[in-house]
Amino acid sequence: MAKKTNLKSSPNNKMSLIFKKIRFKHLILFAIILISAILKFHRAQQLFFWNVDEDILGLTIKKILVSHDIQLIGNPIPGGLFIGPAFYYLASFPYLIARMNPETLPVFSALIGIFTTLLVYKIGKIIFEKELIGIFGTIIYGFSFLVNAYNRLLTSLTLAPVLVLLTYLILYQNLKLKRPKNLLWLGLILIIATQNEGTSFSLLALTIVIWFAYRFKTPISKLKNILLMFILFNLPLLIFDLKHNFFLTKSNFHFFLKDLDPLKAGGAGFSLPDFQLLNSTLNFFPRTLSRFLFISGQNDINNQILPCPDLIASRISQIPPGAFILAIIVLSFFFLRQIVEKKVTFGERIILVHIITIILGIFFYNLFLPGYLFEWILVILFPGFALITAYFLNVLYGQKTFGKLLAFSIIVVFLLYNTRSLVMASGHFGLSSKVDSVKFALSEVKGRPFYLESLGSCYSQGYLYLFWYYGQSPSHTIGIGTDFAPTLIPSQDGPKPNLGVVLVNPSETETLEFKDKYNLYKTKTVKSKKIKDIEVLIVEEN
Repeated sequence: MAKKTNLKSSPNNKMSLIFKKIRFKHLILFAIILISAILKFHRAQQLFFWNVDEDILGLTIKKILVSHDIQLIGNPIPGGLFIGPAFYYLASFPYLIARMNPETLPVFSALIGIFTTLLVYKIGKIIFEKELIGIFGTIIYGFSFLVNAYNRLLTSLTLAPVLVLLTYLILYQNLKLKRPKNLLWLGLILIIATQNEGTSFSLLALTIVIWFAYRFKTPISKLKNILLMFILFNLPLLIFDLKHNFFLTKSNFHFFLKDLDPLKAGGAGFSLPDFQLLNSTLNFFPRTLSRFLFISGQNDINNQILPCPDLIASRISQIPPGAFILAIIVLSFFFLRQIVEKKVTFGERIILVHIITIILGIFFYNLFLPGYLFEWILVILFPGFALITAYFLNVLYGQKTFGKLLAFSIIVVFLLYNTRSLVMASGHFGLSSKVDSVKFALSEVKGRPFYLESLGSCYSQGYLYLFWYYGQSPSHTIGIGTDFAPTLIPSQDGPKPNLGVVLVNPSETETLEFKDKYNLYKTKTVKSKKIKDIEVLIVEEN
């Protein structure tokens, strides 16, 4: 009788083990999301990145929400290519909820980062058809210092990982189910992507390539609706072009057609491809993936993002050799598996095509704008990097004891390295330092007209929106906001005031011009204060 009882109860025991296993996985996932969320909220204002792009975004949204002006164009892509304004209107929502307060914005960037981390799990396990890949991917994405550094800003780059994950999911659904699924949503995502930032265009290219490769069903009625949405969302660009004597058309033609002579020196324009460009482009990917896994350079949010030459050199020169080798292994393994394995998931194919599309896009773009290989180009691939690393770890984990031990060791070292870096991160010249500097300056000028100059070769931007929000914009600016549209900064009519605010933002190495200007302003300073890394000078001229 005892044996029969055990036999009858064995299915229940199995079910109990399955439920315990599921609960354990969910507990692990909850812990990953919770701890990564805490790290994203950790010293949120102090570590929040605020520079020239944030200034432009804030002042543009001020036009929309405060001045009630219609914005017809988006931020230009480097080289003078303009996109539509959809992102500005999307970004207006967090500014509206925050009541334009820049000190509230870190909350929104952290929430978007947490949501994206959850999406990596949800979408990763679906498109790779393996829950463990979703969990590994969530660990990598949630704790990567580089991901968390870019989670400390609120720009079009913040939205790119969400757009790419949703695109992966919908393409996968259409290929897997072999029937149209969420095509209108895909169309809307692609419209936003093409009005988000330059690399988001890769999602449109990815969709077109996947469609030609697999020819998934696309009803004509839905295709017409998507094309109609594209036309409607891009009408503002046409209106702007007609109002401004075809400025956008001329700018686009200028980018592609100027300096066609490859022997002509200087400026952007087409140049013949060479081996060095191809080598730089291919090297760019493992270099970024290695920093994605194990950060290099100064443990500072601003110094990890800003494109100043000395900071870039520091970041590249300090890449751990072991991390670079691991990045090459992960990328090579992923590519080789796609060639060798007969059965691969559609998710793997989609990410493979996306990586190839971006490689070709970067190569092509650099033919017209040589040397444009900044790390933020690959932010859109961060979810893909997390998932292909998870794919590698999953295969390793599936091997015998040594494979499991090696996979576990890589994850533990990754977690310890990145968590320590995140806890000890600094935010030199971040939002809180700039806010405190602006508040002090305004308390000293006491409502009087003043001019503003910001000194520094790397950290000098990101003040104009803050002066407006905290009470008073400068009547004149010197060397700051010179590239802004005239509608974003006050017109500088009348004589320059005698009273000035000079913000000193020194890099480790500064130019002779910086030192001369600084010394000159010091002779005219009536009051000064050092606020963290920024020195505020209140100057009066005779």
